[in-house]
Amino acid sequence: ATISATNNESKASNAPKAVIKFENPVFDFGEVPEGEKVKHVYKFTNEGKNPLIIENAKASCGCTVPTFSKEPIAPGGTGEI
Repeated sequence: ATISATNNESKASNAPKAVIKFENPVFDFGEVPEGEKVKHVYKFTNEGKNPLIIENAKASCGCTVPTFSKEPIAPGGTGEI
């Protein structure tokens, strides 16, 4: 999946940015029988000093539909994709 995020600060600012840190960034489903639906939740933490806003999340193929936290994730806060 491709994730686009913003740290909700102006580009001219030297303030620390939002930092997304995934609990486990890779998950292997193994072999999945055709037609079977599978699901995995990627948990993350904002380890930065500004709110993290996920603007978009895209899968590398059309057979996967990611959903994600829509609200800003405060510093130290957690979210899911």
